[in-house]
Amino acid sequence: MPSQQRTLIVHDGPNGYIEGLKTQFPDHRFELCLENETVEDAITRVDPTIALAFRSGRFPGPAHIHLLNAPNIKWFQSGGAGIDHLPYWNKNALTVTNAAGVSGKYMAETVTGAVLLMNFGFPKFIEDQRNRVWDPQDWTSLDQKTALVIGLGGIGSRVAERLKLFGMRVLGTRNSSKPCDHVDALIPMSDILGALPQADFVCIHVPNTAMTQNLVNKKFLAAMKPSARLINTARGAQVDEGALIEALRAGQISGAYIDVYDKEPLPQNSPLWDTPNLIMSPHVSDQIAGWEKNSARFFGENFKRYLKAVPLHNICNPDLGY
Repeated sequence: MPSQQRTLIVHDGPNGYIEGLKTQFPDHRFELCLENETVEDAITRVDPTIALAFRSGRFPGPAHIHLLNAPNIKWFQSGGAGIDHLPYWNKNALTVTNAAGVSGKYMAETVTGAVLLMNFGFPKFIEDQRNRVWDPQDWTSLDQKTALVIGLGGIGSRVAERLKLFGMRVLGTRNSSKPCDHVDALIPMSDILGALPQADFVCIHVPNTAMTQNLVNKKFLAAMKPSARLINTARGAQVDEGALIEALRAGQISGAYIDVYDKEPLPQNSPLWDTPNLIMSPHVSDQIAGWEKNSARFFGENFKRYLKAVPLHNICNPDLGY
């Protein structure tokens, strides 16, 4: 390991966390990309051995690719959970880690809020208020309903935990047979279509890989029961937006909440804006105030492990895409 580690931080958002890292690791250099400096120029200036990179306005995903090819970088830490913006890397020469799970509890709050919102019928009541309509409706408690959580990683497992607190029956799917304390039944990913007719709420929490893109397609939506709702806070690529619009307009499913889109920002001419029974938010399910500090704190814990030459948390595999 080099005598002096040098971390290049690629981020143009709030960066007060850097002083904390400098205090925690006084013998280490932390350098931020300068204003109007490209990632390539910063690599030349700093010659980093480590990279901490956040996708942000000036540094979108493609800008991070240069870090994977920097000659002396041995460890790349993604500031977010997803690594779908990265190309295949040489895992024998470079360790890539992500921040999966860091924002899990916050995203679980968003999903729980969406379940409560739709279950009680708030969208209808808000519309009725706007139109001065008095139309009481019966509703059914969550303790009589079933949720299907697709993907039981750091986020999905927290969602399952919170939904169980409401007395829901929770089904979960994952690629492995690793048990999850918060699900009533673990279902193989290959059996999703068979599980969909049981679910009142279907929550998507899988990473964006070639296997999960367009996971929610016409066949998927047709297998859901008409009273069911879909929730997606993972990636827009996992939902066929055209199929979802068609299903909602036809009343094939009861409703949906989505926070992520195939194109972001969502174009003004997107038909999603006018789709009935659809609730949308602008990719903010994990955008809590100070999220950068939480991610940097995770990096600091991983950096301690790096200095001790012990395995890092959240090592990613380019063959799997997560």
